[in-house]
Amino acid sequence: MCGGITVHWQTVPQELAQQYGFLPVSVGSQKHVLRFLYRDPVPRLPAFFHDQLDIYPWGNRDNKQSRLPKTGWAKAESVDQGKWNWLHPEPVEIPASHGVERGVWFPIEKGMRGLLVKDEQDRPHVYMLTQAASPEYAAMTKHERMPVFL
Repeated sequence: MCGGITVHWQTVPQELAQQYGFLPVSVGSQKHVLRFLYRDPVPRLPAFFHDQLDIYPWGNRDNKQSRLPKTGWAKAESVDQGKWNWLHPEPVEIPASHGVERGVWFPIEKGMRGLLVKDEQDRPHVYMLTQAASPEYAAMTKHERMPVFL
């Protein structure tokens, strides 16, 4: 899968980054990036919805009372089979420059796909869309699933 991403700090408007308390960091050779990890105390993802960038809760990790799936990822196969239809998912684009899985950072050319769904209070949440891993991705990360890249 993908347990985190980085985004070049200039991708996210300064006022939006400040609203959520994000500061540019360095991650390995990446300089001046914003880092989003699913293991963060409050997991969040940036996403373009109707060409508007915002920062959303990443899936539903902690709210056991919510009807939303208790994960941060949506399998593309289950979406294609209609298993997410009851949530009325909307496509989003996640502007990632790098991803990380099991401690392995990898470059992302154009970002990745995700889904926006709303909870019981009509608050949007974003799930990262995944698919079966390519042989190269599986060898690199030792994971059988990978993000759906743009």
